[in-house]
Amino acid sequence: SERMRQVFETNVFAPIELIRVFLPTLRQSPHARIVNVCSVLGHRGVPGKSEYCASKFAMHGFSDALRAELQREGIRVLLVSPSTTESEFFGAVVDGATLAHREGKGAMSAAAVARATLRAIERNKHEVILSLGGKCLVWFDRLLPTLADWAVARFGQTPSRRGGP
Repeated sequence: SERMRQVFETNVFAPIELIRVFLPTLRQSPHARIVNVCSVLGHRGVPGKSEYCASKFAMHGFSDALRAELQREGIRVLLVSPSTTESEFFGAVVDGATLAHREGKGAMSAAAVARATLRAIERNKHEVILSLGGKCLVWFDRLLPTLADWAVARFGQTPSRRGGP
């Protein structure tokens, strides 16, 4: 679909192209870092956000592979996975957002995401999940995937989709 293409253009192809363009310069720096901002939804898909989740899964996989490819060259790759972040994103893309997200409840400020990202860079992390809820979701999915599938299908639906497809 056209929507899928737009989401992938923004969330996958544009960041990959930026990395490709700057990689020769990064290779000349002794302390080069690539920071890819992904999402908790790059770890676990949820109903109503299939295009977004797919794009974030793609960036997650790309970041993991790129980290392995560039490790010998000394270029570090950090994957940052915030949950909901206060931004213009939810104002522009409301369809598929839960009511809590529409109202910005529980969202991290962009400044908090930036501070956490800087801490992760300073600590040479290769991946960081920025919220307790995000960490719980990822671990729940890893430890009890069948139960996580059921819970996400049951409780992760948007209000407009409850009761059927």
